Amino acid sequence: MLQPDPLSAAVSNCWSSYFRSNAWSPEDLIPDSAAPDQLTPEELHAIAPSIQQFQLGENAQGRRLLNRGRAFAESTGDAQFPEALTLFIREEQRHSATLLRFMDQQGIPPLPSHWVDGIFRRVRLLAGLELCLRVLAAAEIIAVPYYRALSRASASPVLRAICHRVLKDEAMHLQFQASMMSRIEAGRSNLPRFIAWRAHRLFLVGTCVVVWSEHAPVFRAAGYTFHRFILETLSEFHALECRACGVAVQRLVFRDSAT
Repeated sequence: MLQPDPLSAAVSNCWSSYFRSNAWSPEDLIPDSAAPDQLTPEELHAIAPSIQQFQLGENAQGRRLLNRGRAFAESTGDAQFPEALTLFIREEQRHSATLLRFMDQQGIPPLPSHWVDGIFRRVRLLAGLELCLRVLAAAEIIAVPYYRALSRASASPVLRAICHRVLKDEAMHLQFQASMMSRIEAGRSNLPRFIAWRAHRLFLVGTCVVVWSEHAPVFRAAGYTFHRFILETLSEFHALECRACGVAVQRLVFRDSAT
């Protein structure tokens, strides 16, 4: 294995420490002793099909992503990275388990499969680490306006607590993604970076069209228009791109000061 880059190893260790300290369980938000917090029939009609899809999408095992992460760790000498990536995936799975627990409380059955989730899984199957992360980042960016809308589409205190918890996690997940993308893009010239980010943006906008077609009842119940949804999504994307560029600059400064 290569000698680790001191900055990369330190960053991976920091992320592992963060994910361990941020650990929580679905029972923290939905205790076994809690009285059922039932959605109204109107809320169920708008929300049930939507959270079924999101619960399925959050439930990826991440085996291929982990394999690609291990290969990346070996190529860069960062032995700590696979642990950080594993803890990141577990946090995503925790979101799925929490939604499933809430769905069970509401009598909403889980979906065995869905065509949108199937497409995302096929893309990740064929992709390398960078494309896997960009597809995952697109889903997490869209999750931000979605969970904001979901929290406003119901008066359920439990559902709102779930949305608040997920939004807090997703904010840090996007920072983790920015850190990863800056590492993957290290050494590239400006033109390839520009092309990659513009292609990412185009994929994100196309995904937004699909998400709106599938989840419009939740967004409309929260007072969203498609225009507002797109603007919030692109704002999150811009923040991700800026963070990734900022981290890349910090890495250059660190290396220059170390030589």
